[in-house]
Amino acid sequence: MTTADLLEAWREATRAAELAERLASIALSASEDAERNAMASEEIAEMAERASEAAQHAAEVARKAAQKARDNATASRDTKLREADDDVVNAHAAAARAGEIYHKAEADARARHESNS
Repeated sequence: MTTADLLEAWREATRAAELAERLASIALSASEDAERNAMASEEIAEMAERASEAAQHAAEVARKAAQKARDNATASRDTKLREADDDVVNAHAAAARAGEIYHKAEADARARHESNS
């Protein structure tokens, strides 16, 4: 090899080393970017999981509230029906008592009228 060949080989080796250094720097930067992206993706996944859990909890609370409202409505309806039934029974009892009082008053009036005659 001549001195010129050695000089050219040295220059190519230097350029190759500089290129390798730049490529290594780019690779390191890309690796750091990928790591940051992976960490961000992991944080997003964790937030999505927490949001999902919160949504499930909200759905459970809503189901319980709806069930309670339905139970209250049913209980209220049942109470109102029982009260209405009681009112009907009480009205019939009052009508029966009124009829008894009327018949007694009529019998007393007839008896007084007969005793006066």
